[in-house]
Amino acid sequence: MRVRERLVYTNENGVSVEFSANSVYHMEENTGLNDIRNIIYSFHSMGQDGDTFLGNRIESRDITISGKINKRDKEEIAECRRNLNKILNPNLRATLTYILGDFVRVTDCEVEIPTMPPSVILQEFFIQLNCLNPFWREPNESSANIAYWVGDFHFPLVIPHDTGIMFGHRQPSLIVNVRNNGDVPTGMRIEFRALGIVVNPSLFNIETRRFIQFNNLTLNAGDILTVNTNFGQKAVTLRREQQTTNAFRYIDIDSTYMQLEPGDNHFRYNAEANLDNLEVYIFYYNRYLGV
Repeated sequence: MRVRERLVYTNENGVSVEFSANSVYHMEENTGLNDIRNIIYSFHSMGQDGDTFLGNRIESRDITISGKINKRDKEEIAECRRNLNKILNPNLRATLTYILGDFVRVTDCEVEIPTMPPSVILQEFFIQLNCLNPFWREPNESSANIAYWVGDFHFPLVIPHDTGIMFGHRQPSLIVNVRNNGDVPTGMRIEFRALGIVVNPSLFNIETRRFIQFNNLTLNAGDILTVNTNFGQKAVTLRREQQTTNAFRYIDIDSTYMQLEPGDNHFRYNAEANLDNLEVYIFYYNRYLGV
């Protein structure tokens, strides 16, 4: 059986519509899934041959989907048209999921142009989406556990009389490699979790020498300190006793919202006191230029 690509649009209310060769919303053509626009910044001086490179940026991505509603009964066509208009509500944020067999990628999108012009036989549709963040990502976050306790409890359980049994052990390494398998740098959601009293936790990137450091902050057992370094989502919060508060005032002024570079990223964690009470987790998406 031939594997065909599918595009699934899901609005923020969780309602979806599929565009594919086998869907009622028969997809005939799409563009923009692999197209990116790279803007190069440069300057030149008087008498200079050529230009001097300053930097670049990848612009937002435009995706178009066109096809026909695979119905011939006028009442059914009208119902499908109303359903499509309801789901493609420009007031609702959405995601677009690309599926080809077991290969899945997701991107955030906004509806820019949904049109359904009058048609002689089958109702045509044309949809233009704008992806402000142009990158595709995997459907689930990747994660890395930098400092944590490893459970040793297992069955069948045998407890020696002379030595007893160890129920868990501390991961011994203070350095861990977080690998970004994507095409571009990506932000992180870093969680510092306290098992007991922890004073001024920190995270240090060995390659770039950049760091996130907290000052004048004591974490209690059960506290979760979260740093989000994703563009447009930057935040520092402290969750304590079921309440979440802004913790930006505790972050060192020389700290940076570090990104994961493509490939290997080596981090070292630390704390001014009670390091063994600290667990550190990093959550991130691998991001790709195309599908």
